Amino acid sequence: LNRRTGYTVPWVRIPPSPPEPRNIFVSGFFISSKRYPVPGIKKTGNWFTFGKNSNIFHHQTEITMKMKILLACLLIFSVSMQAQTLPLPGCTTDVFGTMFKTIDSTERGVADNYLTWDNGAEILVKFMPGGSKSIRDKVVLMAKEWEKYANITFKFVPDTTSFTNLRVLLGKDKGHNSMVGTQCSSIPQNEQTINFDTVKLADVPYYYQKMVNKGIRELTGWEQVEAEMKLDPGHWSEREIKRVVTHEFGHALGLLHEQSYPGIIKWRKTDSVYNHYKKTQKWSKAQVDFNVFEVNKQFYTNGTAYDPKSIMHYDVEPWQTLDGYTLKKAYELSPGDKAMIAGLYPKYKKQSEFVVPKVTVSSFIKVDVVNNKTKGGLSIFPSFDIKTNEKLGHVYFIAQIITEDNKFFLTNREIYNFQGTVATYLQANLRPNAKISYNKKVRNLELFLPFDQIPDLQGKKVKIYFSVYQTDVANNEFFKQLYFSDTKPLSVIK
Repeated sequence: LNRRTGYTVPWVRIPPSPPEPRNIFVSGFFISSKRYPVPGIKKTGNWFTFGKNSNIFHHQTEITMKMKILLACLLIFSVSMQAQTLPLPGCTTDVFGTMFKTIDSTERGVADNYLTWDNGAEILVKFMPGGSKSIRDKVVLMAKEWEKYANITFKFVPDTTSFTNLRVLLGKDKGHNSMVGTQCSSIPQNEQTINFDTVKLADVPYYYQKMVNKGIRELTGWEQVEAEMKLDPGHWSEREIKRVVTHEFGHALGLLHEQSYPGIIKWRKTDSVYNHYKKTQKWSKAQVDFNVFEVNKQFYTNGTAYDPKSIMHYDVEPWQTLDGYTLKKAYELSPGDKAMIAGLYPKYKKQSEFVVPKVTVSSFIKVDVVNNKTKGGLSIFPSFDIKTNEKLGHVYFIAQIITEDNKFFLTNREIYNFQGTVATYLQANLRPNAKISYNKKVRNLELFLPFDQIPDLQGKKVKIYFSVYQTDVANNEFFKQLYFSDTKPLSVIK
């Protein structure tokens, strides 16, 4: 407030000579004008100063003292309202960093059919240590919302259960995120597959009122909310919990982010957008490109239309897009969400019409590496189980040699070459509905890499990077990584 000349508000761009009369919206108030400059309004740099003769609300209407008081009260009210809110975090599920390494960095969509569970599956879920009974009960209730439409069951079991499919950590500072579908099988049983930041699920208006009662009127950060929660725990935002929990358990069922539907959002790929996700999600430029800007292949839409109301959609601000497209957060499962999950997990069919050949790797133990002087190379024995569905499965078992800091050795040789890296691999055709154990009771799978194919290591240690890739010729989807693991550094003695 400038007591001499009137009100000063942040700048807006007004054309020097508007061709037609227009209403201009500035900081919450309309200025009715026929031409600029408007009498009583002065422009200094990028600021407009409103004097006594400004045409505010009605053309040629003078600002009265009552109007000034009203405007001042509105401004104070606006500041007060802003002080009661804090920016809510988005989903930080990082598809880029969870499974797709080295080769595959494009296979994503509304649903990743290769990562869905078996139709009718009972998915075992437990909570990791932490989290009150009140928040746990709400997570269970919201997760089971998917069961109304999908032929799956989330069975929540005691914390002491030794084996589960999903493990939920109710903590802080890890964001809201989940592994996608059966990717959870690659995570050790002592680690979580889903994170919820419970501080960000608090009933902020309730705790803000507690602060006001103590004479604190400025809410500047989540640490204030956390401090109030310690004194008076158990007050949650039901709406936010429902949004977050259904979204993350959607990921756990194999659903991905809707905003990557092909041909819809025209993203503004500028520093401001990259910096926004760096600040809010701690993502690199490559991760933003993949998680936000990457467009699905049409195959992964399963023939469905774009669903802007999907619970799996990011909110979109107009400044993030080239055409000003904007979208607010969804707080309920949309009709499209319900139809998609019912299609992937049909209640009245044995299998989904979207079923694809699926190969599941589980019960991975270790990779034994033997310096085999008799054969003149490295004998590599990974130990794991593998299972197929009702479709024939085509897989590659691959062992690549990498440095201690995880860099691949490049090669241009025609043999022992996997996509330009030094490697050995075997291709296998797995019969439908097969369950096979490799190198558990007997050694029945060996990957062999001759010494003469290994570059001069100059005495440095290396690691073996073992992975399993699936190919789906029928759907023209190649090299989909199912599993990966690496060994501890080891010496190669030729």
